Amino acid sequence: MAEELIDLSGQNINGYHLLRELGLGNTGMVYLARQESMEREVAFKRLLPEFSNDPEYIANFMRESRIAARLDHRNIVQALDVGYAPEGWLYFVMEYVPGHSLEEIRMEQPELISLEFLLRVSIQLADAMQYAWTNFQMTHGDIKPANLLIRDSDHTLKLADLGLANIGGTGSGGSIMATPMYAAPEVITGANSTPSVKSDLYSFGVMFYELAGGTAPFHGDIDTMLRSHVEKVPTPLIEMNPDLDREVSDFVDRLLAKNPDERPADWIEVKEFARRYLDKLRVRSNSSGPALDLNHLKPERDNPEPMSEGARQVFAAIVTLAAAVAVGLLAVLAWLSLR
Repeated sequence: MAEELIDLSGQNINGYHLLRELGLGNTGMVYLARQESMEREVAFKRLLPEFSNDPEYIANFMRESRIAARLDHRNIVQALDVGYAPEGWLYFVMEYVPGHSLEEIRMEQPELISLEFLLRVSIQLADAMQYAWTNFQMTHGDIKPANLLIRDSDHTLKLADLGLANIGGTGSGGSIMATPMYAAPEVITGANSTPSVKSDLYSFGVMFYELAGGTAPFHGDIDTMLRSHVEKVPTPLIEMNPDLDREVSDFVDRLLAKNPDERPADWIEVKEFARRYLDKLRVRSNSSGPALDLNHLKPERDNPEPMSEGARQVFAAIVTLAAAVAVGLLAVLAWLSLR
């Protein structure tokens, strides 16, 4: 039977003063803590006892933690430290992000989650995941709203737990620690023993469907949800949200394909689609976007927009008039100097 976790708030663990609980994840309890040596706030995760007591899991966890510490991307939560408490349990320390997860926003302020907002979040997530894959062949394994944080100060997206959900061991059955609601079919059936980009794309598709459609594609108890991911085709997103264009709905349908080969090729394709469609939205409307805006995500243009023909004519007339005035002034000044 799993050991019950007690609240460690107020305790000091190896130089970390645990202030309060932030939440329970798949692998442990996360605390807001103060790192005394650096005088800064951090997120401190105590791993569940069943993981701390599994030698294979620990070895894999240490390896993945060292890789995670090498990640350097503005949209990825920075890994800071890993170690053992005096009592023998394992902990992981990471950057603290003052803000709200997409899960909290979905539950408390769903009106903020517009299509434009989702597209901007998608660009940042795709950029982070492509960076992790290109540089470290690292996948996530548990993409879901709770792991996507929006920083309050500048609305930057920060992806948490990158790579750590892929760790298996004897105690965990060697399985990927995916959340059933967002798990890809091949992860559920074990068809893919190694986590893949395509599995993460499926989880992203489930999350996008849920946030854009107002409900997850599948419901029920854990067994029912797992069977549905493997066997059932979800209702097209456009039927859940008729305000969406068919183009967006079709792209999400591709993300949710049962066959990984039928999903988008990579995160680059996701990023390109989101940017292209975001540009299309701007053409339709010059609105400033949702209340929770992420303006820094707007793609920068290498060249300014060209002037229209009418604007060029007006500009040319102004230049001509200015030149005539200047010549006239020079003539007056010259005449006065001769008197």
